Amino acid sequence: MIYNTLFNPRYGRGLSPTLVETLTAVRQYDLAELAQGRHEIKGEKIFMDVMTLTTGLAETRRAELHQEYAAIHLLLGGEERIDYGLPGDWQSELPYDDARDVQLLDIIRHRQTLAMFPGMYAIFLPHEPHKVACQLNVSMPIKKAVIKVHYTLLL
Repeated sequence: MIYNTLFNPRYGRGLSPTLVETLTAVRQYDLAELAQGRHEIKGEKIFMDVMTLTTGLAETRRAELHQEYAAIHLLLGGEERIDYGLPGDWQSELPYDDARDVQLLDIIRHRQTLAMFPGMYAIFLPHEPHKVACQLNVSMPIKKAVIKVHYTLLL
């Protein structure tokens, strides 16, 4: 997991060239006015889904992990808490969904928490569990972009 802000002038320092290129491309958008829905950056290899959600109690949410894509969660409006864990610190009775590249699960050990504010992003690599749309202080509507980067571009 990588945690930073697009406002940091060195936001890409130390990242893979693909992640720097992706974040640089995202910075070119008018993020405040970004329309909901899918925005292709490099076809099926890199794309962005913009959505609005309402945060809720962490206890009512399930965590997720992906096998094919790294997920960059970029908060555009509101406040959000994201819980995350280490690979292997989770359990699930549900199978992995190949078509959606997601497995819903519960983080059972070593849970950590991120406070997200507009412009901040968290990058979750494949097999890193993360629970999104949790309320930080109170439930509120949020706007966020989730940028998916296929793992083969990170090798």
